[in-house]
Amino acid sequence: MFGMNMIVSYDGFSVSLRPLSAADLPNLVKHFNSMKVHMYTMGLFAQTLENEEDWYNKNRTDPTSCLWAIVPEGTDSPVGITGLHNIDVNGSCTSGIIIWDTSWWGKGVATRSHLARTLFAADYLGRSTIKSAARIANKGSYRALLRLGYNKVGIEPRTFLRAGKYLDTQIFCWINPERVNILFPEGLPKKYEKGVLAAGKALSEARKTVSFP
Repeated sequence: MFGMNMIVSYDGFSVSLRPLSAADLPNLVKHFNSMKVHMYTMGLFAQTLENEEDWYNKNRTDPTSCLWAIVPEGTDSPVGITGLHNIDVNGSCTSGIIIWDTSWWGKGVATRSHLARTLFAADYLGRSTIKSAARIANKGSYRALLRLGYNKVGIEPRTFLRAGKYLDTQIFCWINPERVNILFPEGLPKKYEKGVLAAGKALSEARKTVSFP
């Protein structure tokens, strides 16, 4: 399925998350055929319009996924996508993001997208946890998840081959700070305290900065 329209705005800059449309697909094809974009993703082979049409038709009716196109202020075209997956599993889900327009890297687009996506997961889908992963070499993705309060919960060693080098994958988990007493009736383990504190601040910030037009 595709997510509702959301706008996250602060510090004089906003990012819109909106449903994908079939008209967006040529843009996906153009950018998804770049190894620079896929250096740290699972993508390895070029895509065609037919591939993306199949992907689009599958996802628009999949009740276990919720996807958005990312459209920063100042542009009319998506620069990436973000989503929640496996939302039918035990009050949890997984998250992911790809920003294919590299001119928007490092400008806060991913952080704003994470905020809106996390708000939707917690306050509308009722998720208790959100799982994610990032290559340890992908510093930008790694840090963006930490800012939102994702906890580092493990490392998959040498899971990924790029440019002749094997890379490790960091596994993350965002714990809903308002479900801690339910999830951990025996008490929150100390190793998660810092992450849950950051998650609470992120959720509070999202409630102030995310709107539904």
